[in-house]
Amino acid sequence: MTLTDAQIDRYSRQIIVPHIGGRGQERLLAARILLCGDARDIEAPLAYLVGAGVGSISLKLSADHPLFTEKNADVSVTIADGSMSRVDLALVIIGSDAARKIADEIANDSDVRALVVARLDSPGKILVIPDAHRAGTIDAGFGTRAEAADFIAMVATAEAFKLIAGHAENPPRATIEFDGYATRVRVNP
Repeated sequence: MTLTDAQIDRYSRQIIVPHIGGRGQERLLAARILLCGDARDIEAPLAYLVGAGVGSISLKLSADHPLFTEKNADVSVTIADGSMSRVDLALVIIGSDAARKIADEIANDSDVRALVVARLDSPGKILVIPDAHRAGTIDAGFGTRAEAADFIAMVATAEAFKLIAGHAENPPRATIEFDGYATRVRVNP
């Protein structure tokens, strides 16, 4: 896929980011993402992904709730039905037990190539899994919502963006742990 002049103009701010460039933007436009969680928790990540030009976004919500999203002619946003086709990445935002159950369903789905899971309960954690076929199970039930929950959701969205755009070659599995707004990254084997 070659970027049009209009796309270069629209996405120029991220095209100039080191390790993204035009090739990364082309990957974003061709990407298929599954975004899962409670509507209130995925609204900001959805707006970010639509604005960034992620080509196809399917939503799997833990409950029905209307979502408002920016319009972008380069992006298709749909509600996921029961069947799931191959997706490049699933971004799961766990803000409730219902969202955690969705994460468990998706964690080992062979149609998901990469997985980013954000736990919004205290103290907060993000799992970045570039090879989702070995994801395993998600931690136990949802606890008390973290004070930095919205921040954690957006950091997870940025991690998903980096995976899809090909920001790093052969990215490792990682866990990002939160202590309020402070973070610690552990690379997992």
